[in-house]
Amino acid sequence: MTKIIMLILNAQRSGRIRLVTYKLIIFDKRKTITERSPRFQNKIHMQKPTLMIRHLLFTARKYLEMSILGSKCSIERTKSRLEKLFTLRSVLPKFYGFEDIRKDFENLFFCSTLIVLPKLIDYHRILFLKSIGNEFFDKIPYLDYYKLIIAYIDYLKMYDCADGYIIIVDYRDISIMNLLARLNPVELKEFTTIILEGYGLRIKGIHILTPSKTIDAFLKIVKPLFSPKVASRFQVHETLESLHQVISQEILPKELEGMDRSLKEIQEDWIDLLSSKESSEYFCEMKKAQVNEAYRVREMKNEDMGLPGTFRTLSVD
Repeated sequence: MTKIIMLILNAQRSGRIRLVTYKLIIFDKRKTITERSPRFQNKIHMQKPTLMIRHLLFTARKYLEMSILGSKCSIERTKSRLEKLFTLRSVLPKFYGFEDIRKDFENLFFCSTLIVLPKLIDYHRILFLKSIGNEFFDKIPYLDYYKLIIAYIDYLKMYDCADGYIIIVDYRDISIMNLLARLNPVELKEFTTIILEGYGLRIKGIHILTPSKTIDAFLKIVKPLFSPKVASRFQVHETLESLHQVISQEILPKELEGMDRSLKEIQEDWIDLLSSKESSEYFCEMKKAQVNEAYRVREMKNEDMGLPGTFRTLSVD
């Protein structure tokens, strides 16, 4: 049996945004294989024409390399995951309607902070969301938040090799009842299917910061949309002290009594990075990553993608 060891190294990219690069070493019997060895390169070269010949319209080498690494070097798992992702792109194009991050999400940035924190915790990324209940918040559709999160994931999937994600949501300044009134469970289910089934995102924890007691009603609707494993990883923190017990203050921004830079500084860095010419060209290129149904061996129904029926109904216990 092949044993795989991944050595993950921290690296700096585009100023103060820290991404993770990889060095892959595979021990296979008496031979050692690295990401630069002919054997690993052959995996990439053999895989590209296979994907092209079948029905996946995408050939970016770097993206393919990162997908194989993210699937623990399983070619079959990589092909299955890419097929799901590209099919979901074709079925749910509304989640990919962005090109210029600064312009497309300008109003969202007025009422919310949605960033990936620069520092990692045990090689896990931290996705942070904080909303302010101002006049802009009620006018921003949840779909914009989903699209921006997908933009982050798309970018990090190309350039980053983190092992999983921890999500922190700061709801201290908004009404939970307002969230419930505007929540569309069907749209949220579509979004979670994209990030979990399509991108294969590994969610290590979801931490919600709020003193509101109505958060229980919110979680009764949201938790069934996730698998039991992910649902069990929701935690509610009424105070910052409670959050600090699980997330080090060294990683958190100043607004959460942490030691890192302010949310505004970090968000500006991310906006500059995601709005760069390189990133915009990358997002445009990714729009071509879809499925050519003419070459599909068999019809793949919505149930195969984890999207039951026509999305008209959703059962919540």
